Amino acid sequence: MVVMTTFDIDLVGRWFDLLVENRNAPDEHSAHDEFWGVRPTEAERRVLTDGGRAIAAAVGWSELPTQLAPPADPAAALLQTYVVGMATGIAGARQTMVDNGDIAEVAVADRLCLVAGLIAAGAAVQVAPGTAYEDADQETESLPFRGRPDAADLARTAGTAAAELVVDGADLHSITTAAAAPALAAGPPDGANRDPRYRARALVGLVLIALQRSTAPAAAPVQPPSCGARPGVNTGAALLAEVTFTSFLPAEDSDRLETTLRGLANEVVVWSEGDRRYFHVHTDVAGEVIAEAYAVGAVFSLVVSRLA
Repeated sequence: MVVMTTFDIDLVGRWFDLLVENRNAPDEHSAHDEFWGVRPTEAERRVLTDGGRAIAAAVGWSELPTQLAPPADPAAALLQTYVVGMATGIAGARQTMVDNGDIAEVAVADRLCLVAGLIAAGAAVQVAPGTAYEDADQETESLPFRGRPDAADLARTAGTAAAELVVDGADLHSITTAAAAPALAAGPPDGANRDPRYRARALVGLVLIALQRSTAPAAAPVQPPSCGARPGVNTGAALLAEVTFTSFLPAEDSDRLETTLRGLANEVVVWSEGDRRYFHVHTDVAGEVIAEAYAVGAVFSLVVSRLA
């Protein structure tokens, strides 16, 4: 008999342990490894710790979160808005179901409360100051995040995706997987550590991915590879690589990509023929170079080889 995972205080503990774990063990596998290496700062970690307590209280006792002073850092402040909004939605839904006598009678009560929290969190982020990009200046039309989902889009889409499944009686892992999917589909936040709006989106995605991971059924243990690496960890030595590719880009996008790649490479050469750009890069972080290239546009004729 398969025991279905329940959205309860124990699960909240596992969820937020994933978010704040491995502080002093960077080689250990964590939710951060699955979201392009974005790791919470000390301020963000405090927000997550407080948020985990607030959500646990909402799940256990329908307790609304207390009002906290927002952090000075804008990404941490938006993260606080998100987790507090989630706790508020869960507590409100749970209290309503308790008052109506539904909390013990409705089979999917725990999942309904979670979805209510996801929707409330999305609504809270939607109206938070500095969330969207429309307050940016005119130059943002040429920036790589223009037209991409921001934190509010991601939070709202996650709540909607989860809501579509809970009414059909889906199990908790299916619901949390649907909520996390928009975070992964949005693509790597290539500026997550450089711009607060990127980082806010990355942090919301990190919370959703950790939630999804915490509900996954236990899998059979897998023998690690001969090097002893954990999932998502590469223990090999740095490889000096030659990366060549072609992309069709406007001059401003090509220039921006070239500038970004120069921060990751020993040498970058770009040839132009109309809107065709030929890139030739020498780097010891080939994966990051490739990720940056795909973040700007379609890539063709990609070749990676060892540079002697």
